Amino acid sequence: MSRRWLAIGVAVLVVAGVAAVVVALTGSSREGPAPSEGESEPPVAAGVYAYMKIEFGQNLLDTQGEMVVMDGAEQIGSAPFSALGTRPVFTDDGQYAYTLLFGDELSVVSAETGEVVSAPCEGCSDRQLECQCQTVVPFGDSRIAWLDDDHHVVHMDLAAESPEPQQTDTTLPTEDGFLDEQVSPNLIAGTDGAALAAYPGGLPGDDLMPAYLVTLDDEPRRLDSDRPDSVEEAVFSPDGSHVALTGNQERACATVTVVDVASGEGETAPVSAEPGTECDDHDVYIDGLWWDLDDALNVYFQADEDDSTAEDDSATEDGQRRLEGDRWVESDAGPAEEVRQLRAGATAVLDDWTLSIETDSQRTEIDTDVRYVAVAPS
Repeated sequence: MSRRWLAIGVAVLVVAGVAAVVVALTGSSREGPAPSEGESEPPVAAGVYAYMKIEFGQNLLDTQGEMVVMDGAEQIGSAPFSALGTRPVFTDDGQYAYTLLFGDELSVVSAETGEVVSAPCEGCSDRQLECQCQTVVPFGDSRIAWLDDDHHVVHMDLAAESPEPQQTDTTLPTEDGFLDEQVSPNLIAGTDGAALAAYPGGLPGDDLMPAYLVTLDDEPRRLDSDRPDSVEEAVFSPDGSHVALTGNQERACATVTVVDVASGEGETAPVSAEPGTECDDHDVYIDGLWWDLDDALNVYFQADEDDSTAEDDSATEDGQRRLEGDRWVESDAGPAEEVRQLRAGATAVLDDWTLSIETDSQRTEIDTDVRYVAVAPS
């Protein structure tokens, strides 16, 4: 079963057992797994990263998750939780990794000490129960931001002695959705002093909703991205000058739109289909979107086995691609591998739910049952 469908299975468990969610947060000291026989341990200089480990059970109470923060092959700290958390995210300075638990609570791990804290974030929960929707985003240094129940931007400094949410006067509008139902916004990406707001998870007919650039100094600015598909996930470039938008629309080829933040204008390219292809069916699911340390934009996708528009077998396989110019090309990753750059020439490799670190052509297995990987900003 693919990673995507297992995540959807957890979403069903969450909806079925909301009342039973119990969160347990504990810290762990710096310990790491021993290298596999015949393999060398990567240096600590490989860099800091985080991953989500999920062990699925027969029901909600039996399913356990854990966010783990690592430095190379050495564990810095971990935050176990019951049921579900969002994919790990680092603050802009790389000092904290966090995951949003089901409800209005964050689990935060210090990338320096491994200390684990729980932080309330009222109104930050996933309004559409998508269960992996990122609604709390980095917002400069150790700050994070989200929208409260009234769509005000709220921010919080995790480095403060006693972090407290700070509500602002900046608000986002609702949008008219299917049968005039009002669709609420979420923050889905952030960078130093700016965030991206969008309207993911709407009913059929809500796919082509706008995206807004949000700061604390000005009114939210609608981006003229000319994106033909939904906006469900986004990621800012390391320098904050561009933001990549994507979404899995049901009746179109999967695409990514790269938007110039200053002008608000964007360029869209299909991920798997040939440029210029017009298709009425879905071809691939985008499962990961990120910028590497060399500033290259990457995507990891999984084939839609029911409705593929691909003309050859290679285009229907799971895989990773990099954006070069205006088109997506094959990356150096192996079949079905998701590879992320670390420091010192090392990489984090996620292959069939098994996470390894590779350096000098040597691989060290780190963990199994791994769902998501995130690399700390350099």
